[in-house]
Amino acid sequence: MSTNFKGLFWALLLSGTGSFAQESIPLNKLLEIALDNYPSIRAAELRAQAAQSNASAAKQTLIPDITASYQANYSTYNNLTGMFYPEYVLPVSGPPSMDNSSEMVYGSAASLLLKWEAFTFGRRANAIKAAESQVQEKTGELDLTTFRHQIRLTDTYLDFLLANEVLKSLQSNLERSKTNYGQSVRLAQSGLIAGVDTARFQSAFSNAKIRMLNQKKRLFELKDRLQLYIASELPEDLSDETFFKDLPGFDTDTPVFDHPKARLAQSEWQTAQYQYKTSQKRGMPSLSLWGTAYGRGSGVETDANGNLFVEDAARGFDINRYNYGVGLQLSIPIAQQFRYHSESKVLKYRSDALEEEFKETRLELKQQQNTADSTLQTAILVAGELPAQYKNAQFSYTALKTQYASGLVNFTELAEAQHELVATEINYRKTFWEVWKALLYKAAVYGNLEIFLNELNK
Repeated sequence: MSTNFKGLFWALLLSGTGSFAQESIPLNKLLEIALDNYPSIRAAELRAQAAQSNASAAKQTLIPDITASYQANYSTYNNLTGMFYPEYVLPVSGPPSMDNSSEMVYGSAASLLLKWEAFTFGRRANAIKAAESQVQEKTGELDLTTFRHQIRLTDTYLDFLLANEVLKSLQSNLERSKTNYGQSVRLAQSGLIAGVDTARFQSAFSNAKIRMLNQKKRLFELKDRLQLYIASELPEDLSDETFFKDLPGFDTDTPVFDHPKARLAQSEWQTAQYQYKTSQKRGMPSLSLWGTAYGRGSGVETDANGNLFVEDAARGFDINRYNYGVGLQLSIPIAQQFRYHSESKVLKYRSDALEEEFKETRLELKQQQNTADSTLQTAILVAGELPAQYKNAQFSYTALKTQYASGLVNFTELAEAQHELVATEINYRKTFWEVWKALLYKAAVYGNLEIFLNELNK
């Protein structure tokens, strides 16, 4: 069951949130540390903040652009009455001079320019809605990243606990093998058993030691993975006997949550819808309002006959002519209409595709929830059968060990009983682990880690 369950479990890319209680529980502490430290969670938080700032910027397009500028120049004046760089200042032309001159004079200009795109015929409103929808999308991605990591961390922690329990069983098995080997030496010396049994018990002891060493390696690997998932040093005590003493209950009335994976798919679809609506408005007119007030200074003067001359070049810094004006501008894209239409179709198809993916996500989650309920119920029933098997294996091994010392059974029968005992002991612990794994799977497909944590915190 565990292999099939694990395949189903890791096929999911899920999201959600969880609440943590009882700081004394090691798992809660690990989840808290990971939430604060893990880079992918922090990155998702920053992307959500960036989307929020982008939405604020989109709303600020309602505010007119007002730009103040000042410039000072030193140039010739052969064609214009002085010269100035036209950015932010409406250009002023003048009559050409009678002759070309290489003489240069100072000039200056100060300006206040207002431009406001007052009416966009729905284009700006949809752009703001698209930006706000992206906030929901990035928040959903944050939930997805957080919950996916919580599930991965919890799953690895359960693997670590099982590996630790298996190590305990293998250590007990090593002690049995050591005891049996010592007993065989004494029995062989007394002539009650054949000397070959001593060699076979010694080989069994060596195999038990190898199994224990390999299990220690497995435990260290899982511990390293836990440290990676919390991006910090591990707490000293990671053990928790709760998972191998108590079984969670099976709740047939699990509330149906709005799964974060479905929420993310829905927000992606909504964002695409607003982007499509915005693109439809690109062909609409734009009505802009502009206004300006500016002043100019020039070192060039004009005599009574209209001739230009320079008396004091530094007078160009003295702003002595002022102008102001307001106006409306209506712009209508004409030739661009065909391109805008084609680009809108691209966004329309993308929006429709995301809608279908959203529907598929909901269907998959429903099927996975049914599977999770069945998996948990089966795991609980299986766990109910193991205590009797474990008790029988203990009884059989104890009885056969006594009979072997009396010469009533051979080495093979005792070795089989010992193998059955350690296998049953490991399976007994594993059934508890599989029930908790099944509950974690249920929490994953329902999109709420509290389903798992609430049972743990009871």
